[in-house]
Amino acid sequence: MAEGRVASLAEGALMAALAAVLVLSGYFIPPLQLLTNIVWTVPIVVLVVRQNLRLGLMATFIAGVVIALFTGPVNAVLLFAQFAALGLVYGYLFKIKAGAGRMITVGAVVSLLSLLLSLALTFKLTGMAAGGLIQQLEGTVNSAMDFYRRAGILDHLVGQGLTPEQIQASLQEMLNLLKLLLPGVLMTASLLAAFINYLVAERVLRRLGLLAAGLPPFRLWQLPWYAIWGVIAGLGLWQLGDYYHLDLASRLGVNILYVYIPLLAGNGLAAIIFILERFKVTPFLKVALVVAALINIPVTLISLVTLGVFDPFFNYRRRFLPPSGKGE
Repeated sequence: MAEGRVASLAEGALMAALAAVLVLSGYFIPPLQLLTNIVWTVPIVVLVVRQNLRLGLMATFIAGVVIALFTGPVNAVLLFAQFAALGLVYGYLFKIKAGAGRMITVGAVVSLLSLLLSLALTFKLTGMAAGGLIQQLEGTVNSAMDFYRRAGILDHLVGQGLTPEQIQASLQEMLNLLKLLLPGVLMTASLLAAFINYLVAERVLRRLGLLAAGLPPFRLWQLPWYAIWGVIAGLGLWQLGDYYHLDLASRLGVNILYVYIPLLAGNGLAAIIFILERFKVTPFLKVALVVAALINIPVTLISLVTLGVFDPFFNYRRRFLPPSGKGE
């Protein structure tokens, strides 16, 4: 009993050290920071699956102390506020063998709440209110115009028939769009972080023999049929807000649609790949289709989103293109 407890504690210390090394690698090698900040919790996930959630909490705390010694307590607190909960939740869900869809959904919610907590702590520690951030964004238009003048870009654009007022108005429209879609951007970033963390953790767990099966092949990925209600809600709120001049409803609808766009496009792309595999399209034709898609990116995106909307509801892949093998 004592030997097993010592072995568990030793493993916890090792995983805590590995998590700290991942974070510090990104801290001292900035190009790696975006990736290491997301995946540093994978050792904690492995520890929770192999041992238990309590040991995972202890290892997370130890890793936080080590990171604080090298990067300072503020950086450590902000980093752990944003990602530590995601690692612990994923570890628990992997341990109880939850489904992939459920895990990614829960992970996205946890990631979003953690991101909001991290932003709140940032505002608290810096003394800046959320309104101050919006004011800083407003100032970027003037900063961009000054940069254009110094770099000669403004003169070049004026030579093409544009006026400085038109250029500034265009930058202001882009800023207004960013402010409108800011909630959707945060939700999409949270979903992406949760998804990347899941993929890396799943791959590591499978290599260690701790997970029998993971996600199916990409061509079989499909949103559930009831996902269409999110699109309907987004469209309904958007149109309702515009018609009755309800700004909040309109903003909510637009942000819901913004979050859905990459999901629907991914669903449509999976359906296309399934079709290409099903009909055994030649590599030459596949390359030609890819080139055509890249040349007409707006049309391609609209087509993928449209297919992604209807595919879960009508289930084309099962009705019209049933898999040939049991493994499908």
